Amino acid sequence: MNAMRRLFSTLQSRLLLTHMLVAVAVLLVAALLVLVIQAPVRAEYMVQRLAEWLQPTVNIARSSFADAVQSDDADAQARFLSYLRSQADAQNARVLLVSQPGGQVLFDSDDLLAGQQWAPGTRTRFETRQGRMRPGTMMMQPAEAARGSVRIEGVEWYYVSTNLLAVHDGGVDLVLLKPQPGIVRAMFESIADLPRGLLFGGIAALALAIFLLSRWTAGAVTRGLAPLMSGTRELADGNLAYRVPAQSSLAEVQDLAASFNRMADRVQQGQQAQRDFIANVSHDLKTPLTSIQGYSQALLDGTASTPERQQRAALVISQEAQRLSNLVEEVIDLARLESGRLTLHLQPTNLADVVTDVVEAFAPRSEAAHVRLLWTPPAAAFTVTADGDRLRRALSNLVENALKHTPQDGAVTLAVERLAAPAGSGAQVQVSVTDSGPGIAPEEQRRIFERFYRVDRARSGREGSGLGLAIVKDIVEAHGGSVGVESVVGNGSRFWFTLPA
Repeated sequence: MNAMRRLFSTLQSRLLLTHMLVAVAVLLVAALLVLVIQAPVRAEYMVQRLAEWLQPTVNIARSSFADAVQSDDADAQARFLSYLRSQADAQNARVLLVSQPGGQVLFDSDDLLAGQQWAPGTRTRFETRQGRMRPGTMMMQPAEAARGSVRIEGVEWYYVSTNLLAVHDGGVDLVLLKPQPGIVRAMFESIADLPRGLLFGGIAALALAIFLLSRWTAGAVTRGLAPLMSGTRELADGNLAYRVPAQSSLAEVQDLAASFNRMADRVQQGQQAQRDFIANVSHDLKTPLTSIQGYSQALLDGTASTPERQQRAALVISQEAQRLSNLVEEVIDLARLESGRLTLHLQPTNLADVVTDVVEAFAPRSEAAHVRLLWTPPAAAFTVTADGDRLRRALSNLVENALKHTPQDGAVTLAVERLAAPAGSGAQVQVSVTDSGPGIAPEEQRRIFERFYRVDRARSGREGSGLGLAIVKDIVEAHGGSVGVESVVGNGSRFWFTLPA
């Protein structure tokens, strides 16, 4: 039992067995269909066989046992009836002797109908034809016979009959019967009719073909899955650079390999982003903590002795503490958004009012940075169903990002516009923030909204946690919208998000 379990515990052995069973089942069903379709042909063939057997039997009976039938010789009659039984057994059939015109059964090779009435119902007349004759056998003239079907004790039988002997004022009919075969019996009879060599050779060739085809199919699947199994083990061992070659002959296995490689890419990118995040956050935490520690120590040891220095130290400590608070808040918000635990308070919201609030909040910072913050409130309202506070947070992140990357005397422009409804969807409203900064390289635009990702600091000269744009993306998508960026290096960037109107 354990050996059988081990044998069929592999995918290849199970596929092999399944394919072979399916192939055998299909062949059996096909054979049954052929037999069903062939049933009328087989019935006609059976009747013809009975008719071919009828005439020689009648001829021999007439020539050899006529006296026995007409006389009262019990021994002769017994030999005649024994001959009929032997013929019935040889042909796997049934023989009746029926008196005419009364229709009484005189003899039944199965010893069931003797003394009963023979009532076959509708029958068809035909002339018997001689089959192949042995050399030296005299050719007999065709005899008139009848054929049909009859139900005996609940079983349908085919029969042929002809007059055997004329006796007194009537006669005796010889009736040959064979039961209508069922599908299983017909199948075995068809097989029995085949030559033994051809039958066994065909079965062996068919079994070998099924086995080889099933083995090839199972092998193709398992060979295609082997690299995927190796890939999962490599990933489990920490080799995130491993990729599966998509060289299988099966399209499904190729698609699976491509999906595996995409998953490995995402895992590798995610792990790299986490490492970058840890390094960035560590730096972002260390810088304000160092400032807080230094200025608080200056207050404690009296280095900041004048009111002006004390005021300066207190301001730096407050600013750096606020910076730490903002960083922690971004991490918490992102965790809530990604886990789905952030509740949105949806209500009709005018996007123009949201933009105005954000512009007013960032006005002092833009003035201090000598960057123009441009916004022209529209005359019409742009009302959407949204959480106004969350949209302010998302827009604030975009404006803050734009101010960081816009040089002095540059400009940050905000706009709200209604977009034409795409085919199959409703109207949309778009909010955009355009800066005159250094722009973003195309390869970085594809990852700009990933969490923990930051544009090359050496090029931008700016710092950040790498969470602001990821938070924007999650907030907008929670509202059923989308985000995007358009940028050309040296010509600034345009960030936008759309919401259902």
